[in-house]
Amino acid sequence: MNLTLQQLRIFLSVVENKSLTRAAEALHLTQPGVSIQLKNLQDQFSAPLFEIVRKKIFLTDFGQEIAESSRRIFEEMDRIQQKNMEIDGLLGGKIRISSVSTGKYIIPYIMADFMNKHPQIEISLEVSNRGQVIRELLDNSLDLALVSILPENISIEKFSLVKNTWVMACAPKKKAAYLKEINQGNWENIPFILREKGSGTRTMMENYFSEHQIQIKRKMEFSTNEGAKHAVMAGLGVSVLSVFSMPKELEDNLIETLPAPGFPLEAEWNLIWLKSKKLSPASAAFLQWLRENHQSILEEHFAWADRV
Repeated sequence: MNLTLQQLRIFLSVVENKSLTRAAEALHLTQPGVSIQLKNLQDQFSAPLFEIVRKKIFLTDFGQEIAESSRRIFEEMDRIQQKNMEIDGLLGGKIRISSVSTGKYIIPYIMADFMNKHPQIEISLEVSNRGQVIRELLDNSLDLALVSILPENISIEKFSLVKNTWVMACAPKKKAAYLKEINQGNWENIPFILREKGSGTRTMMENYFSEHQIQIKRKMEFSTNEGAKHAVMAGLGVSVLSVFSMPKELEDNLIETLPAPGFPLEAEWNLIWLKSKKLSPASAAFLQWLRENHQSILEEHFAWADRV
């Protein structure tokens, strides 16, 4: 058997990206090159690593075992590299972070000073919806995840970063009309702008409607926070949005908050990881740095949030 690290790296990229094309883009290789390396890897096993059904890649049970073994190999390689860098007084390695979409307004500020201090560390950051983030966490394809609503029935560790606040938001020109409907209990007359199913914001919104026995009839759905925010500014309706997604819009009075019963809604932004996860030296150092500098990060970057 003549396995190479390059073959395993390509295989893992295909597994994580679920696509030959996206894997090739992530590795800066050509798709034919990825296909050849993947075939060379498969030829060394008598059992199939994956199946392709309607152009989609599905791991076999054997393929899943090889993927997990490959991850462990690269984790050990990272540790070897880290040990070598420690001898030279440096901190290196890679941190894989996945964030829910609204978290993109937070995570760069949390990472910036740490990255400036440790430029040898490589950060891989993906932004997607909450469902995808939790799936990646369970697949052990990331080190840390940034979420507001903690996953249920999963054994995790967490580090709370900052309070997340959701407000009911609308365009200034629509505020008086919507407030009148709210005060009269005529929620069915208000057009609501929703995030996609599975998002943390959508979950908070639906929990609010359920707890207050509110029925909504007029609604439209957006797959991104930016889409929902711009729909609000255009006067298309009311939405529940995190203040972290619109500090400039609130400051410039492009969006106003509605004083609805029970608002604002609150939770915590948390970095989470599997309790069974053996964190890489780089990830452990990042968390330690956050613990030591947490208060200064809040004061420098997020003091405005308490004034909303």
